[in-house]
Amino acid sequence: MLPWRQQLRRLDQLRRDNTQSLSNALFRVLGKSRHLLTRQLSPAEVKRILVVRNNKRIGNMYFMLPFIRELKRAYPDAQIDLMLLTTEQGRVFDHIGLNQIVVSHFSFDTALDFLKSIFKLRRTVYDLLIMPHSSASDTAICALLNARNKVSFYGPRNQYVFPQSFDLRHHNPHAALSALALLEALGHSVQGHDHTMVFSAAEEAGGKAVADGLKSNSPLCIAYFRGARGNKVIEDSTWLRIRQDFDAARPHAIKWVEILSPDIRSSLIPGTATFESADLRHLAAVLKHVDAFICADTGPLHLADAAGAACIGLFTTTNIEHYGCLNDRSMNITDVANFSADAALLKLNL
Repeated sequence: MLPWRQQLRRLDQLRRDNTQSLSNALFRVLGKSRHLLTRQLSPAEVKRILVVRNNKRIGNMYFMLPFIRELKRAYPDAQIDLMLLTTEQGRVFDHIGLNQIVVSHFSFDTALDFLKSIFKLRRTVYDLLIMPHSSASDTAICALLNARNKVSFYGPRNQYVFPQSFDLRHHNPHAALSALALLEALGHSVQGHDHTMVFSAAEEAGGKAVADGLKSNSPLCIAYFRGARGNKVIEDSTWLRIRQDFDAARPHAIKWVEILSPDIRSSLIPGTATFESADLRHLAAVLKHVDAFICADTGPLHLADAAGAACIGLFTTTNIEHYGCLNDRSMNITDVANFSADAALLKLNL
């Protein structure tokens, strides 16, 4: 008689094996389509492209920017549609030249809207459908849509849905750059890693005007955001020390600006200037024009990094090789308790 712990492990393994087999069988059926080709289309044959990325984290939207830019460069004559979870996420890609943002409404609460979106989209046969980041939900969605070529990284499920699935184990580990390996596998040369947002002239002017007002003619203006989730949270005592260290490193007073949010309603130190905006593009344009922005590994950090701000990213648990700031003006800190304000100001040329 096996010990009860071993029996439970065997039952769990049996459950997973059976579930995996059922899942593979389902994707094998869903993946069949009369439109699919086993041969890879040439760039000249590709006129309509759909990229599918349903993910609720806003930071992952900014990580899509390099891939979208290189995809446009690889297929300059193609119309590119991008499927996202919500309408608000689509604003990350304003002014970048996409044909349209398709909102999937993929959730239990909006199941009817999701079905309507899928049935409407099935009327279009795309030349190229790409899933740049693998997930079970995106694989299922891609199986339901029509395309002549379907491209993804290789996976047990993906092989049944994507005739062009590539086993690329040594691609760039960064979340913003890993998908570029798919374009290389399709025969395209990746020419850049531009991860920045595109602002209109009005957005640039509006952000600069607000930032100039916050600076109040101070020689150095630093903004910071204390919000984070789970083990990414940095204690208020650490934030106080960070402010004190930066103040001690400068002969003249720093103009501090705390970014507020629905979760952070009051400033760390009374009397500190604050700024808040529900319009993330406006917030990004403002952060671009302050001298530096300090933040833990959370959405506003990647927003500011994509805006071109000089960021000091504080990474307590997450891997900077996967999530670190990419901006040349930014720096990634892993030893949050001991990093030098002097060294940070020197590196950022402040």
